[in-house]
Amino acid sequence: MQNAPVVVFAYKRPRHLEQALRGLAANDLAADSPLIIFCDGPKPSATEAEKQAIGEVRRIAHAATGFASLEVVEAQANKGLARSVIDGVTRVVKEHGRVIVVEDDAVLAPHFLRFMNDALDLYAKDDKVFSVGGWSYYADPAVLGATYLIRYPDSLTWAVWERSWRHMEQDGAVLLRQLGEEGKLAALDADGKVRYFSRMLKAQVAGKIDSWAIRWTATCVLHGGLSVFPAHPVALNRGFGTGATHETDGEHGRDLEIGAVPVTVERLPLVEAPLAIGQWAAYVRYHFEGGSDPSLKGRLWRALPNRLKQWYLRRKNAGGPGPAALARPPVSRVFGFDRGMPVDRHYIERFLRMHRELIAGQVLEVADSTYTRRFAPGAVEPWVLLFRGEARPGTIIGDLADSASLPSGTMDAFVCTQTLNFIYDMHAAVRGIHQVLKPGGTALVTVAALSQISRYDADRWGDFWRFTPDSARRMFCDVFGAGNVHIEAYGNSYAAACLMKGFATEECDAALLDQADPDYPVLIGIKARRIA
Repeated sequence: MQNAPVVVFAYKRPRHLEQALRGLAANDLAADSPLIIFCDGPKPSATEAEKQAIGEVRRIAHAATGFASLEVVEAQANKGLARSVIDGVTRVVKEHGRVIVVEDDAVLAPHFLRFMNDALDLYAKDDKVFSVGGWSYYADPAVLGATYLIRYPDSLTWAVWERSWRHMEQDGAVLLRQLGEEGKLAALDADGKVRYFSRMLKAQVAGKIDSWAIRWTATCVLHGGLSVFPAHPVALNRGFGTGATHETDGEHGRDLEIGAVPVTVERLPLVEAPLAIGQWAAYVRYHFEGGSDPSLKGRLWRALPNRLKQWYLRRKNAGGPGPAALARPPVSRVFGFDRGMPVDRHYIERFLRMHRELIAGQVLEVADSTYTRRFAPGAVEPWVLLFRGEARPGTIIGDLADSASLPSGTMDAFVCTQTLNFIYDMHAAVRGIHQVLKPGGTALVTVAALSQISRYDADRWGDFWRFTPDSARRMFCDVFGAGNVHIEAYGNSYAAACLMKGFATEECDAALLDQADPDYPVLIGIKARRIA
């Protein structure tokens, strides 16, 4: 069948729109897909900076290329996201019978459009299937298969048919009443396991939020509709925070990675996957409702004033170790090298061991070829990158931040451990890593997160940076492309404390070291593949 038109909704975030359009254009079906961009207008209270951002969004929209056709719809005044989405989707499905919807803060896989169109074609005549979703921030792909069905639709990247969108009820009060009358209000909250969507619908009815998504979700539940999703996401939301309309605090699904291979869409029995709804409820209960304890004790605890809870916790822990236990000076100021293997090296070796099959062919490593020779599963041609020194066979003298000093497209793999922290122009260095790789080559990079200063390096060339998973992901995705970067975080507060105090791996509890806590990363591993 003909590819569905793609609709993008944008407002005042030019960089987000630019990223979304770049991701769309990289899809293999883009050239055969019509693109329609709805640009919302300024609010009466808009500042000059906001007006400039809105103008920049429109400029980027009109410059979009790589699609079968382009239409830009500019609102003269601000409609708001809800009104924009409802009006835009309604118009397009009436004209085309189906539509693929992308918000401007989406990061897309190169096979995103193929998955959406395949699912639209496969379930076109199944009235029970209401929509197609692109990302599942709560799903465990290991147990859900390639695709699954669930009662809740997506609101970031999604697709819908005119036959299902015609059921969209815009009056939240009507939805709330009908769900209650038909005994389906609990179904809105995973059969009573949480209270997330019912609270959101009531907030919409009360005028506290203006969400089209909660009304569409309630509509799907009211009519018993299902949505088909890929277990491995084909899109990610990277638009939370400042500038977002509703989600301004944090970012759920932040550790997800886009599925690396296209998703095969196969017909499923038209029933909801029990594991999927269970995973959704568990995720919401933990991340959005303040913890997984539904007991009276848990609810009472969450209701207490913060100062009272803080006083209680201080009293409760008064007999245990206090801050004074941390006052002892470090046992080593060289990361524990003088006592054994530093804690961060424990994670470096774990990362390289996990991806050792990629260390093949011509392999470049910084300073020496120790890790290359140790972890390569077969024969390799090792090369060493030195910042300064004499050129000799198997050695390159160059600066990662100076492209003119580096070869281009010569290496199958690049092992680059604990180096970027000491290069001030780290963005140029990432471009240098990309430059030396052949198309299809892979960089295995590690960077420090929670760590002491490396005095040796600081006194010679500088110790400049510490990274988070988000900063590492963004830095490499900007160069390698979002679908070609995988981030892994290692460590926890125990590991960070051991590293800071200089204890060696041999002195630490290995089981405790290997427990991951995403809020206390000690080391970040980056796997980045050059495509072209």
